[in-house]
Amino acid sequence: MEKELIQLIDYAILHQLMDESKIKQAIAMLSKLMHIDIFPYEKNEIQEEIEHVLNRIIDYAAANQLIPENNIDERDAFEASIFDCVMPTPKDVKEKFDQLFIESPSKATNYLYKLSKDVNYIKTKRLEKNIHWTYQGLYGKLELTINLSKPEKDPKEIALLKNQITHDQQGIPLCVICKENERNYHNARMNLRIVPLTLGNEKWHFQYSPYLYYPEHCIILHDIHRPMKICHQTFSYLLDFVDLFPSYFIGSNADLPIVGGSILNHDHFQGGKHNFPIEQAKEIRDFGKIHNVHVSHLFWPLSTIRLKSNDRGSLYKVATKFYDEWLTYENKELNIINSTNGVSHQTITPILRKLDDLYEMDIILRNNRTSSEYPDGIFHPHKEVHHIKKENIGLIEAMGLAILPGRLRSELKLIESFLKNEIDLPDTIEKHRDWIIDIQSRGIKDINQKYLLDEVAKKFEKVIEHSGVFKQDRNGLIGIHQFILHVIRNISSES
Repeated sequence: MEKELIQLIDYAILHQLMDESKIKQAIAMLSKLMHIDIFPYEKNEIQEEIEHVLNRIIDYAAANQLIPENNIDERDAFEASIFDCVMPTPKDVKEKFDQLFIESPSKATNYLYKLSKDVNYIKTKRLEKNIHWTYQGLYGKLELTINLSKPEKDPKEIALLKNQITHDQQGIPLCVICKENERNYHNARMNLRIVPLTLGNEKWHFQYSPYLYYPEHCIILHDIHRPMKICHQTFSYLLDFVDLFPSYFIGSNADLPIVGGSILNHDHFQGGKHNFPIEQAKEIRDFGKIHNVHVSHLFWPLSTIRLKSNDRGSLYKVATKFYDEWLTYENKELNIINSTNGVSHQTITPILRKLDDLYEMDIILRNNRTSSEYPDGIFHPHKEVHHIKKENIGLIEAMGLAILPGRLRSELKLIESFLKNEIDLPDTIEKHRDWIIDIQSRGIKDINQKYLLDEVAKKFEKVIEHSGVFKQDRNGLIGIHQFILHVIRNISSES
């Protein structure tokens, strides 16, 4: 076992996770973790893939009953503990980040991003197994991924979490993104490092997502475990962030069940360095400028208003006005009702990026009302597309990047085999029966995985169309344009 642990130390030195002055400390921590005697260090000239070395170390731990056997969560948690022995402390990381930030924000984020990958907090090898592809659809290019590392969630379970009373028990963080997860064994976060930020004169924290749905996918979480809440202050948080990190976008999930993200019980944002399909969306109508803010409506399946300005203060005022007006807007002909018995149905998904000195904000209008016809949500994926996607359509998917359940990988292979008459219809793909019958009816002879992936993409396009409040038809366009003009008139009258 000493050989593997020495290789781990060599890996840490090579990747600048530690220097040679920390070798004795690392050996002491590793020996304690592995329940073995202190061992001498001698540099190993043969360097294996670190994954192989780690697997042998973790196998040893399981064989010696340090962790349960054949439990992937425990293996991940123990691996995180191993890396914690050979990486900088949280205090050291925060100090290094601050020093680099003075030189340039990008140097600071590059440091933390590389560190998160090198210690396998971002599980790069595991994520490489995800399936990625693009599809040129009605609204432009869509990006899709079948994610094998995150379980599919039921929207009803997500809704229950928002106001669930939680208690800190035996050092267990209140949720998976609380700051207390840093260097915590629970949720396999011993190798997590986060840095503090100030947004809107409040304390927040910055970390990278272990799931990495797109390049440099980061999470910005509030210091306090409090429910998601969109409000005027939200726009100040977003603006402060892009001023600090101008190469990153930032956005927020909606703060209501059904249309919100998968974590509603902790106020947070997501950001990163990626150009999403929504950024290339065409304008349906240009409404000109109001108070130095350019206003337009995008040709996008979700109802999206784009605001652009070089003036931060003006953008804030116009954005908050659109938000306020949306909260009270109704159009019963289009099923848009703002509240029921005092419970609000309307909110937004805001997204902000900075292009040189230009702020560009997308405001996506959301409504979480249900009906007898659509008990899962009127503006939520409808039942006919649940076989592909039934989860909440959050920030990332609203921008045109589909995060699809891992089950689809095996199910699509079975569908291909069935369509080629190689097998009978298995029970595991019964949920796809109507879709399969539709594909069969087309009489296409050469069915392959590329064809099926394109068909999945068409379904995802339907998923986000269902989530749009104003549809891309005559009535929908009239409705949203009247709403935008109404807001502009109100802004003008108040000035």
